[in-house]
Amino acid sequence: MNPSANDPRRKKGAMSDETYFHIGVVVPDLAQAIDYYSDLLGVTFTKPATFEVPRLEDPDPHPHEVVAVFSRQGPPYYELIQASGDGIFSLRHAGQILYLGVWESDMTARIAALGAAGIEVEAYFKDSEGNPFTIVTAPDPFGVRWEYVGDGAKEAIADWVATGELRGQVAH
Repeated sequence: MNPSANDPRRKKGAMSDETYFHIGVVVPDLAQAIDYYSDLLGVTFTKPATFEVPRLEDPDPHPHEVVAVFSRQGPPYYELIQASGDGIFSLRHAGQILYLGVWESDMTARIAALGAAGIEVEAYFKDSEGNPFTIVTAPDPFGVRWEYVGDGAKEAIADWVATGELRGQVAH
């Protein structure tokens, strides 16, 4: 059993009880990237899905559509994200790993813990009421960005990977 974030048995400074479940990569052409990485890695990908983000703050707040695919083999899964906009998913972030994605059950506590550790949040994905359901950190002292994805998305993402199609919306 993994200790919770407030459990004294948990290692001081531990970022997550589990390892990352996916690697996010921004690509300039999603269809070309799917073909390339399918051949290179011997994996298949889901059908592209569009995620409606009511309020993406990266840093300026705006609605945003994220178009992405997940590998069907994993974890860890490969997430390919179509470059768009001028924020976190912009073309300037292509050509490198954007982030390592981990699950988060308490986003408020995670944001506070990151702040206490001196790690800034570069992008907040918020619902229509302004509640963050996913965050992406700025690079940490070793250059790594982390994406914390709210647990509410687990079932939809698991189904997307299993079936190849995103059926319905990912819960926030």
